[in-house]
Amino acid sequence: MTPKQTHTLWHLRRQGLQFEAEIAEQAWSNGREFKPDERAPLKRETLELIDQCNWELTAEAV
Repeated sequence: MTPKQTHTLWHLRRQGLQFEAEIAEQAWSNGREFKPDERAPLKRETLELIDQCNWELTAEAV
């Protein structure tokens, strides 16, 4: 887990989205992108962090 991924998980949990945080943690730990549920009430800042974390995975793969 990168520091940004850990920070993003904190944001998800702070918003009361523990289930989404668990799914994100599993995905990133396994080197996969995390796609949040469209129905989850995510703040724009958190969505941007998720995009950055997913980008980090693709950047590491190259």
